[in-house]
Order: sequence, then C-alpha cells, then structure tokens
Amino acid sequence: MTREVEEGERLSLFSTRRKLGNIAGKLENLERENANGEKFKVSNFSLVSKDDDGNKVYTNCSAYGDKTKDLENLKQGDFVKIFGQVKTSIDNNGKEHKNVRILSSKLLKSKEQVKSQDKDKKSILGQIKSFKTDDKAKSNKKDHSKGAER
Repeated sequence: MTREVEEGERLSLFSTRRKLGNIAGKLENLERENANGEKFKVSNFSLVSKDDDGNKVYTNCSAYGDKTKDLENLKQGDFVKIFGQVKTSIDNNGKEHKNVRILSSKLLKSKEQVKSQDKDKKSILGQIKSFKTDDKAKSNKKDHSKGAER
C-alpha cells in the first residue's frame, strides 16, 4: 500500500539491520521521563563504518531500557556489532535522517586491543625491509667465516 506524503508531514520507514563499526565520539547515557512520569534509560552514540567505496559512513544509534546495560562500559574507538531497527525519517525540508534503535549489541574489540594489534603488526613494506636486512646480515656472516677459513 502506498500513499503520497502531504506537505508538512514527516515520513518514517523501518527496517532491521546488522552493522559493524567503531564508536565515534562520546557515548551519551541519559535518564529520561515518559509521558506517564516513569523514568527510563537512553544511550546515544554514533557508529562509523565504511561503505563499499571505502567512504566513512556515520550512523546514529540509540538504545532504551535494559538494552543500555550492554553499552555502559563502551567508549570511543571500541569496535562493536549492533543489530537494530533502522528508522529513516524525512523532515519538512526533505532531508533524510537515519537512527538505529538497538535491539542487541556486542563488543568485538576494545580500543586498546585495536591499538595493540596495530603496533604489533608490521606493514608489508616493513616486513620486506626487515627480511632484506636479515638476509644481508646472514650472507655477510657466511662470507666473513669463509675468509677466516682460508
């Protein structure tokens, strides 16, 4: 069923999606009140990932109630997997806004793990240079020992 959106009306669409990425910026944990005066928790943050062309894509994410417990200890730079409901809204000016309402989340690597992994990992060029240096040192050692025998 389709219908036209009238002027001044906001359009909202929903879909579910899994997404991997790093937390960008600070995770905001808030306590709000609903219309009945009941308090509930909200966590808001942005997730940065790359699209198929390698461009950075930022996704606004929100978790409510019990879902905020999984996010309390996360911080900027942590690599996470989220599953949630994507709400796409088009405002009165025609601008599209997306927000993921988190249904589940999981920390895959903390910022510290990502940093230490990068330090331990040599670049390919660095590995080649190291190999050439080691190989040269070994051949010089062989030549030096042959000269001593003669």
